[in-house]
Amino acid sequence: MRTVLTPAAAPGRSELVALLVPAKARISLPDAAPAAATWKSDFGDKVGDQVLLRGSGGQRWLLIRMAAKGAIDAEALRRAAGIARKQAESMQRGGVTVDLSMLRMDSARVQAAAEGAGMAGYDHALMKKDRAKTMVKRVTLAGVEVSAELRRAAKQGSIAAEANLYARELQNLPANILTPKEFAVRARKVARGSERVSVKVLGRRQLQELGAGSLLGVAQGSANEPQLVHLVYKPKGKSKGRIALVGKGLTFDTGGISLKPSAKMEDMKFDMSGAAAVLGAFEGLARGARCAYEVHGVLGCVENMPGGNAQRPGDIVTAMNGTTIEVHNTDAEGRLVLADCLCYTDTKIKPDRIYDIATLTGAAIHALGHLHSAVVSNNDKLAKELMACGARAGEAYWQLPYNEDYRDLTRGQYADLQNIYNPGQGAGTIAGGCFLSFFIGKRDWVHLDIAATAWGHPSRSYLAAGGGSGIGTRTFLELLRS
Repeated sequence: MRTVLTPAAAPGRSELVALLVPAKARISLPDAAPAAATWKSDFGDKVGDQVLLRGSGGQRWLLIRMAAKGAIDAEALRRAAGIARKQAESMQRGGVTVDLSMLRMDSARVQAAAEGAGMAGYDHALMKKDRAKTMVKRVTLAGVEVSAELRRAAKQGSIAAEANLYARELQNLPANILTPKEFAVRARKVARGSERVSVKVLGRRQLQELGAGSLLGVAQGSANEPQLVHLVYKPKGKSKGRIALVGKGLTFDTGGISLKPSAKMEDMKFDMSGAAAVLGAFEGLARGARCAYEVHGVLGCVENMPGGNAQRPGDIVTAMNGTTIEVHNTDAEGRLVLADCLCYTDTKIKPDRIYDIATLTGAAIHALGHLHSAVVSNNDKLAKELMACGARAGEAYWQLPYNEDYRDLTRGQYADLQNIYNPGQGAGTIAGGCFLSFFIGKRDWVHLDIAATAWGHPSRSYLAAGGGSGIGTRTFLELLRS
């Protein structure tokens, strides 16, 4: 998707011009537009109200009502630009111009407008014969200063949008296509697209040599070999530090022997959404997302199946750092996979800080609904910085408690740890996060539980209901550029 800046909108037969109109603002349109008397009564005062104007020469203007000028934030622009893009797609226009001339603009708002226009119009029906084709090939942001700073902002917004779409496309693939090995293949393709990104993949034999018994225990019931994918991004110039992003990549989760209910089990293809978010961020880095850090991505790609060799409730496994774990429930498998991914990250990468992201607990939905992702961290400052990055990206997070009392509830009777709390303790999302804290060494760490937001999310103009949301990818890119 090409995104350009221009000082003034230029209506044309192949272009839809969307004018964003603040509350109580006076509207000035070109002479070719219909007279105000013909449409003024149809243009409401409520935020989001719209009216489509038809010029005699085939030009089209879409007026979109915004809040008062001082109350318009980046998310409002993201949503308005999404509305404009969707309208242009429905009209089969080759381009959409978002006219920002009536608003106060800065780089954050320009970036948000580029993101919204870039993400909207996606059809998640990726394997339908009649999947909707994208008609809009060009996004123009008009009525802004054409400066180097704003051009960079527009480019970063466009890259973030493409990265989000990449993550969503991964999420929506079925598990018979996106196996652990196919996930690794796609990671290699991302790396081939950039001289700054490299990748290595560890299979079953290498994981056995590392002593990754926790991850391998989850994989042992599946015919599909597990893969630990390690991506590395090296910045141009001196690095500001080393950051690790770790993603849960359960390409399908039946629950194993602790089998899930059959209703909606097909949605368990989304259990790889954490790994999709990390690989989406690397897709953004490969496309030129701004980043001054050395970034490592670790993806634990596994399938959890109830085969004849499947892990049983009551089994005890040993993680890479020597910690023994009682498996009380084979459907609490994501933390077992992440345990070894975090051990690998701690001992082999030795980053300054670790962020892990996972569809870890259904309890997150009970705690937060589908509007916020959960955060558990051993460093409040890092957690708040992450949440601030999410807010700028339009992705909301909420921090849950973390302390020694919660960590103690994960300790086992026959082994060092157990993979769920005992019945009646509740706090399932905190339990998952606290379990992971035993595998990070002494490093600063933030855990993101996106089980509530990776799919089943409310519809937005740039994010249709249904399918994956790509949650986390844009938050990570915002974090890496900050």
